Amino acid sequence: MPQRYFPIALLIAGVACSNDPGKVGAANPGGTILPGGLRLDASAGSPGGGGGTDALGGITNDGRGPGSTIAGQIIMLIRDFKFHDANDSTTVPDFENVPQTDATGAPSTTYSGPWDDRNIVTTTLGADFKPEYANPGASTLTTHGQEAFDKWYRTIEGTNIAQQIPLTLRRDARGNYVYDSLTAGPPLSPGGGFFPIDDGTTYATKFGNQGRNHNFSFTVEIHTVFTYRGGEVFKFSGDDDVWVYINNQRVIDLGGIHSREEAEVSIDSLGLTKGEMYPLDFFMAERHVTQSNMLITTTLELSTNPDIPIF
Repeated sequence: MPQRYFPIALLIAGVACSNDPGKVGAANPGGTILPGGLRLDASAGSPGGGGGTDALGGITNDGRGPGSTIAGQIIMLIRDFKFHDANDSTTVPDFENVPQTDATGAPSTTYSGPWDDRNIVTTTLGADFKPEYANPGASTLTTHGQEAFDKWYRTIEGTNIAQQIPLTLRRDARGNYVYDSLTAGPPLSPGGGFFPIDDGTTYATKFGNQGRNHNFSFTVEIHTVFTYRGGEVFKFSGDDDVWVYINNQRVIDLGGIHSREEAEVSIDSLGLTKGEMYPLDFFMAERHVTQSNMLITTTLELSTNPDIPIF
């Protein structure tokens, strides 16, 4: 597939090196307005609010100890789903509906996972910037066909509830940009774990926790861009399904219903051209109780790509 990316105005430049007026930080203390009216305030995510700025425009003095600074924010779209109910046509059979099999697909009523399920999606990103189901006319160990899967990352009234939520990246003492649900705290990780839409939290939805201690059925969609400098890495650790595409090619495939798993990609291995801008697209699904985790560690300077429509 030919390379596909867009010239954009970087609305979120907390992890960029420019001083452009849209940057979240000292150059724009009032914050940035994103499409749909979402405001990213300069003090967002900082318990004390404010503080100085580091060399990348990130807000320092965030109250999380030496070596931890806010480097910026990227926007994710969360879609909340109800648990599957065979009597409710608005539910999707891929959520809270684990296989009655063992890890190999052999029938079992006692096995409780994990169910690793690779190659649910194709190796290239779809023309609409969504993952494409790789098994048309069939199903996989943990999914129930293309019609169901195509609802994961599309907003469908009555089936899911979508909202844009900022994800704060912090710059650690080694220069990595990090989001760690185990230590991030509220609003996205109350009490540890990645639970951005729990009842009683900032981004709760009307579907709610559905009788559980957390809201477990949701997907995450993130579209970013970066300029390749050389030597960068992108690491992920979490659950359940995770797919990462760089330059529209799948570079991480952690499909399936499972506990925490990890993957790492060396950007130098992808044949990119230094100094050029490329897209990084991230997709995650939380489909089964009782855990939800997210750890992103990268040396890439990621900024939200506002030119990709989210629907």
